[in-house]
Amino acid sequence: MRYKILHNISRLYSSSASNGERLRVWDIFASVALVRPPITAPPMNDIEKRYHDFILQRELEDSLLCDFELRQLRDKRLLEERERLKMVGEEASMQEEIGILASVDEEKWCKQANRICEELAIGDLTKFSKADSRSLQRKIDEFLVLIVRQKFGRKDGYHSPWHLPQLRNLSGESLKQTSERCLKELFTTEVHGKGLSSAPFSVYFYCYPAQLRQRLKTQSRGAAVFFFKALYMNRDPLMVNKDEIADYKWVCAEEFAAIMKRKMSYLRAVSTLFPSYILAKNSFENTKETGSQKTQSETEVRVQSC
Repeated sequence: MRYKILHNISRLYSSSASNGERLRVWDIFASVALVRPPITAPPMNDIEKRYHDFILQRELEDSLLCDFELRQLRDKRLLEERERLKMVGEEASMQEEIGILASVDEEKWCKQANRICEELAIGDLTKFSKADSRSLQRKIDEFLVLIVRQKFGRKDGYHSPWHLPQLRNLSGESLKQTSERCLKELFTTEVHGKGLSSAPFSVYFYCYPAQLRQRLKTQSRGAAVFFFKALYMNRDPLMVNKDEIADYKWVCAEEFAAIMKRKMSYLRAVSTLFPSYILAKNSFENTKETGSQKTQSETEVRVQSC
Protein backbone atom coordinates (compact mmCIF):
# COMPACT_ATOMS: atom_id res chain seq x y z
CA MET A 1 0.00 0.00 0.00
CA ARG A 2 2.80 2.40 0.92
CA TYR A 3 4.72 1.63 -2.27
CA LYS A 4 1.55 2.24 -4.26
CA ILE A 5 1.13 5.68 -2.66
CA LEU A 6 4.74 6.61 -3.41
CA HIS A 7 4.35 5.34 -6.97
CA ASN A 8 1.27 7.51 -7.49
CA ILE A 9 3.08 10.55 -6.09
CA SER A 10 6.02 10.02 -8.44
CA ARG A 11 3.64 10.03 -11.39
CA LEU A 12 2.48 13.50 -10.42
CA TYR A 13 5.80 14.99 -11.54
CA SER A 14 5.70 16.51 -15.03
CA SER A 15 8.11 18.18 -17.44
CA SER A 16 7.73 21.68 -18.78
CA ALA A 17 7.58 21.76 -22.58
CA SER A 18 8.91 25.34 -22.78
CA ASN A 19 12.08 25.20 -20.71
CA GLY A 20 12.48 21.48 -20.07
CA GLU A 21 12.57 22.02 -16.32
CA ARG A 22 10.93 19.46 -14.10
CA LEU A 23 8.01 20.98 -12.22
CA ARG A 24 6.45 19.52 -9.13
CA VAL A 25 2.71 19.08 -9.13
CA TRP A 26 2.77 18.63 -5.34
CA ASP A 27 5.13 20.01 -2.71
CA ILE A 28 6.32 17.10 -0.57
CA PHE A 29 6.53 17.48 3.22
CA ALA A 30 7.58 15.07 5.94
CA SER A 31 5.89 15.45 9.32
CA VAL A 32 6.91 13.78 12.58
CA ALA A 33 4.42 12.80 15.26
CA LEU A 34 6.64 13.01 18.34
CA VAL A 35 4.90 10.97 21.04
CA ARG A 36 5.67 10.91 24.75
CA PRO A 37 4.56 7.52 26.14
CA PRO A 38 2.78 7.30 29.51
CA ILE A 39 5.10 7.45 32.52
CA THR A 40 2.70 5.50 34.74
CA ALA A 41 0.10 2.91 33.88
CA PRO A 42 -3.28 4.47 33.07
CA PRO A 43 -6.35 3.59 35.16
CA MET A 44 -8.05 0.35 34.20
CA ASN A 45 -11.27 0.47 32.23
CA ASP A 46 -14.33 -1.58 33.14
CA ILE A 47 -13.30 -4.66 31.17
CA GLU A 48 -9.79 -4.60 32.64
CA LYS A 49 -11.19 -4.22 36.17
CA ARG A 50 -13.54 -7.18 35.75
CA TYR A 51 -10.75 -9.32 34.35
CA HIS A 52 -8.42 -8.19 37.15
CA ASP A 53 -10.98 -9.12 39.81
CA PHE A 54 -11.64 -12.46 38.11
CA ILE A 55 -7.93 -13.36 38.05
CA LEU A 56 -7.49 -12.37 41.70
CA GLN A 57 -10.46 -14.48 42.72
CA ARG A 58 -9.17 -17.44 40.73
CA GLU A 59 -5.70 -17.13 42.24
CA LEU A 60 -7.26 -16.94 45.69
CA GLU A 61 -9.26 -20.09 45.13
CA ASP A 62 -6.32 -22.05 43.69
CA SER A 63 -3.68 -20.92 46.17
CA LEU A 64 -2.70 -22.36 49.56
CA LEU A 65 -3.47 -20.51 52.77
CA CYS A 66 -0.75 -18.30 54.23
CA ASP A 67 0.06 -18.06 57.95
CA PHE A 68 -2.12 -14.99 58.41
CA GLU A 69 -5.12 -16.69 56.80
CA LEU A 70 -4.55 -19.71 59.05
CA ARG A 71 -4.60 -17.31 62.02
CA GLN A 72 -7.92 -15.92 60.81
CA LEU A 73 -9.43 -19.41 60.60
CA ARG A 74 -8.08 -20.28 64.05
CA ASP A 75 -9.51 -17.08 65.55
CA LYS A 76 -12.87 -17.77 63.95
CA ARG A 77 -12.89 -21.32 65.33
CA LEU A 78 -11.92 -20.19 68.86
CA LEU A 79 -14.49 -17.38 68.91
CA GLU A 80 -17.23 -19.77 67.88
CA GLU A 81 -16.05 -22.25 70.52
CA ARG A 82 -16.06 -19.55 73.21
CA GLU A 83 -19.60 -18.48 72.30
CA ARG A 84 -20.77 -22.09 72.48
CA LEU A 85 -19.17 -22.66 75.89
CA LYS A 86 -20.47 -19.33 77.14
CA MET A 87 -24.02 -20.35 76.32
CA VAL A 88 -23.70 -23.56 78.36
CA GLY A 89 -21.80 -21.86 81.19
CA GLU A 90 -18.49 -23.65 80.60
CA GLU A 91 -16.44 -20.72 79.28
CA ALA A 92 -13.65 -21.39 81.79
CA SER A 93 -13.06 -24.83 80.30
CA MET A 94 -11.50 -23.49 77.05
CA GLN A 95 -8.15 -25.15 76.46
CA GLU A 96 -6.69 -22.55 74.04
CA GLU A 97 -6.21 -18.82 74.51
CA ILE A 98 -7.35 -16.50 71.77
CA GLY A 99 -4.69 -13.82 72.24
CA ILE A 100 -4.45 -10.89 69.79
CA LEU A 101 -6.92 -11.41 66.99
CA ALA A 102 -5.75 -11.38 63.39
CA SER A 103 -8.46 -8.82 62.63
CA VAL A 104 -6.84 -6.39 65.11
CA ASP A 105 -3.48 -6.67 63.35
CA GLU A 106 -5.21 -6.31 59.98
CA GLU A 107 -6.95 -3.10 61.05
CA LYS A 108 -3.67 -1.67 62.36
CA TRP A 109 -1.86 -2.51 59.13
CA CYS A 110 -4.63 -0.96 57.03
CA LYS A 111 -4.35 2.30 58.98
CA GLN A 112 -0.59 2.35 58.45
CA ALA A 113 -1.02 1.66 54.72
CA ASN A 114 -3.57 4.46 54.35
CA ARG A 115 -1.27 6.88 56.17
CA ILE A 116 1.68 5.98 53.91
CA CYS A 117 -0.45 6.29 50.77
CA GLU A 118 -1.64 9.71 51.88
CA GLU A 119 1.86 10.95 52.76
CA LEU A 120 3.44 9.71 49.52
CA ALA A 121 0.37 10.53 47.38
CA ILE A 122 0.27 6.97 46.07
CA GLY A 123 -2.46 6.69 43.47
CA ASP A 124 -3.00 10.47 43.27
CA LEU A 125 -1.55 11.50 39.91
CA THR A 126 -2.48 15.15 40.43
CA LYS A 127 0.42 15.44 42.89
CA PHE A 128 2.90 14.68 40.12
CA SER A 129 1.22 16.08 37.02
CA LYS A 130 1.84 19.68 35.98
CA ALA A 131 -0.65 22.00 34.35
CA ASP A 132 1.93 23.57 32.01
CA SER A 133 1.12 22.40 28.48
CA ARG A 134 4.84 22.51 27.61
CA SER A 135 5.82 20.20 30.44
CA LEU A 136 6.56 16.53 29.93
CA GLN A 137 5.15 15.89 33.41
CA ARG A 138 1.54 16.63 32.50
CA LYS A 139 -0.98 13.81 32.18
CA ILE A 140 1.64 11.23 33.07
CA ASP A 141 -0.77 8.34 32.58
CA GLU A 142 -1.62 9.20 28.95
CA PHE A 143 0.05 9.37 25.56
CA LEU A 144 1.01 12.92 24.58
CA VAL A 145 1.89 14.21 21.12
CA LEU A 146 3.78 17.39 20.27
CA ILE A 147 2.04 20.05 18.18
CA VAL A 148 3.63 23.30 17.05
CA ARG A 149 3.02 26.64 15.37
CA GLN A 150 5.70 27.01 12.71
CA LYS A 151 7.03 30.18 11.09
CA PHE A 152 8.26 28.47 7.90
CA GLY A 153 11.11 30.96 7.56
CA ARG A 154 8.89 34.05 7.58
CA LYS A 155 9.91 37.14 9.56
CA ASP A 156 6.63 39.06 9.40
CA GLY A 157 5.16 37.57 12.57
CA TYR A 158 3.27 34.83 10.75
CA HIS A 159 2.80 31.45 12.36
CA SER A 160 0.86 28.45 11.16
CA PRO A 161 -2.14 26.89 12.87
CA TRP A 162 -1.43 24.05 15.28
CA HIS A 163 -0.14 20.94 13.55
CA LEU A 164 2.54 18.27 13.82
CA PRO A 165 6.12 19.44 13.09
CA GLN A 166 6.89 19.26 9.38
CA LEU A 167 9.53 20.27 6.84
CA ARG A 168 9.63 20.37 3.08
CA ASN A 169 11.41 17.57 1.27
CA LEU A 170 14.57 18.67 -0.54
CA SER A 171 15.63 17.45 -3.94
CA GLY A 172 17.50 14.16 -3.71
CA GLU A 173 16.41 13.62 -0.11
CA SER A 174 14.37 10.65 1.03
CA LEU A 175 11.30 11.11 3.20
CA LYS A 176 13.06 9.36 6.09
CA GLN A 177 15.96 11.83 5.82
CA THR A 178 13.52 14.74 5.78
CA SER A 179 11.84 13.47 8.95
CA GLU A 180 15.24 13.15 10.66
CA ARG A 181 16.17 16.67 9.53
CA CYS A 182 12.86 17.90 10.92
CA LEU A 183 13.87 16.74 14.40
CA LYS A 184 17.33 18.31 14.08
CA GLU A 185 16.36 21.72 12.67
CA LEU A 186 13.23 22.46 14.66
CA PHE A 187 14.62 21.55 18.08
CA THR A 188 17.80 22.66 19.84
CA THR A 189 17.54 19.74 22.25
CA GLU A 190 19.13 16.65 20.77
CA VAL A 191 16.03 14.64 20.02
CA HIS A 192 16.57 10.93 19.62
CA GLY A 193 13.37 9.86 17.96
CA LYS A 194 13.36 6.30 19.21
CA GLY A 195 11.35 4.06 16.96
CA LEU A 196 11.26 6.55 14.09
CA SER A 197 9.50 4.58 11.41
CA SER A 198 11.24 3.95 8.10
CA ALA A 199 8.02 4.46 6.17
CA PRO A 200 5.18 6.95 6.72
CA PHE A 201 2.07 5.69 8.45
CA SER A 202 -0.24 8.11 6.64
CA VAL A 203 -0.39 10.87 4.03
CA TYR A 204 -2.44 14.06 3.83
CA PHE A 205 -3.11 16.18 0.72
CA TYR A 206 -4.35 19.74 0.50
CA CYS A 207 -4.50 22.25 -2.35
CA TYR A 208 -3.08 25.76 -2.36
CA PRO A 209 -5.50 28.64 -2.94
CA ALA A 210 -4.79 30.68 -6.06
CA GLN A 211 -3.62 33.70 -4.04
CA LEU A 212 -1.17 31.55 -2.10
CA ARG A 213 0.27 30.03 -5.27
CA GLN A 214 0.71 33.53 -6.65
CA ARG A 215 2.45 34.79 -3.52
CA LEU A 216 4.71 31.74 -3.35
CA LYS A 217 5.33 31.96 -7.11
CA THR A 218 4.81 28.24 -7.44
CA GLN A 219 3.03 26.07 -9.96
CA SER A 220 2.43 23.33 -7.41
CA ARG A 221 -1.16 22.32 -6.94
CA GLY A 222 -0.71 21.84 -3.22
CA ALA A 223 1.16 19.84 -0.61
CA ALA A 224 1.43 16.17 0.27
CA VAL A 225 2.37 15.62 3.91
CA PHE A 226 3.78 12.21 4.85
CA PHE A 227 3.54 11.38 8.55
CA PHE A 228 6.19 9.52 10.53
CA LYS A 229 5.96 8.46 14.16
CA ALA A 230 8.71 8.68 16.79
CA LEU A 231 8.85 8.24 20.57
CA TYR A 232 10.34 10.96 22.78
CA MET A 233 12.02 9.00 25.57
CA ASN A 234 14.03 11.86 27.14
CA ARG A 235 13.01 13.26 30.50
CA ASP A 236 14.71 16.60 29.88
CA PRO A 237 12.50 19.54 28.82
CA LEU A 238 12.22 19.99 25.08
CA MET A 239 13.97 23.09 23.69
CA VAL A 240 12.78 24.38 20.33
CA ASN A 241 14.43 26.49 17.65
CA LYS A 242 12.70 29.84 18.19
CA ASP A 243 13.55 30.94 14.66
CA GLU A 244 11.34 28.16 13.33
CA ILE A 245 8.84 27.44 16.12
CA ALA A 246 6.52 30.17 17.41
CA ASP A 247 4.86 27.99 20.04
CA TYR A 248 4.52 24.35 21.04
CA LYS A 249 2.72 22.14 23.52
CA TRP A 250 2.13 18.52 24.45
CA VAL A 251 -1.48 17.39 24.10
CA CYS A 252 -3.41 14.22 24.82
CA ALA A 253 -5.85 12.53 22.45
CA GLU A 254 -8.87 14.53 23.59
CA GLU A 255 -7.02 17.84 23.36
CA PHE A 256 -5.57 16.96 19.96
CA ALA A 257 -9.02 16.13 18.58
CA ALA A 258 -10.50 19.32 20.05
CA ILE A 259 -7.79 21.50 18.46
CA MET A 260 -8.09 19.77 15.08
CA LYS A 261 -11.89 19.58 15.04
CA ARG A 262 -12.10 22.20 12.28
CA LYS A 263 -9.58 20.25 10.18
CA MET A 264 -11.33 16.92 9.96
CA SER A 265 -9.37 15.65 6.96
CA TYR A 266 -6.10 16.29 8.82
CA LEU A 267 -7.49 14.61 11.92
CA ARG A 268 -8.56 11.56 9.96
CA ALA A 269 -5.12 11.28 8.39
CA VAL A 270 -3.43 10.93 11.80
CA SER A 271 -6.25 9.09 13.58
CA THR A 272 -4.09 5.99 14.05
CA LEU A 273 -1.93 7.91 16.53
CA PHE A 274 -4.60 7.37 19.16
CA PRO A 275 -7.19 4.66 19.81
CA SER A 276 -10.25 5.22 17.66
CA TYR A 277 -12.61 5.02 20.63
CA ILE A 278 -10.88 8.03 22.23
CA LEU A 279 -11.23 10.16 19.12
CA ALA A 280 -14.84 9.07 18.78
CA LYS A 281 -15.57 10.75 22.12
CA ASN A 282 -14.46 14.03 20.62
CA SER A 283 -16.96 13.81 17.76
CA PHE A 284 -14.24 12.64 15.41
CA GLU A 285 -16.66 10.62 13.35
CA ASN A 286 -19.95 12.25 14.27
CA THR A 287 -19.17 15.95 13.88
CA LYS A 288 -21.33 17.57 11.21
CA GLU A 289 -20.04 20.84 9.83
CA THR A 290 -22.17 23.39 8.06
CA GLY A 291 -21.22 24.65 4.61
CA SER A 292 -19.61 27.81 5.96
CA GLN A 293 -17.66 25.86 8.57
CA LYS A 294 -16.34 23.51 5.90
CA THR A 295 -15.20 26.44 3.77
CA GLN A 296 -13.42 28.03 6.72
CA SER A 297 -11.87 24.68 7.66
CA GLU A 298 -10.55 24.03 4.15
CA THR A 299 -9.07 27.52 3.90
CA GLU A 300 -7.31 27.13 7.24
CA VAL A 301 -5.86 23.76 6.25
CA ARG A 302 -4.62 25.00 2.92
CA VAL A 303 -2.55 27.83 4.34
CA GLN A 304 -1.03 25.90 7.24
CA SER A 305 2.24 25.21 5.41
CA CYS A 306 2.75 28.56 3.72
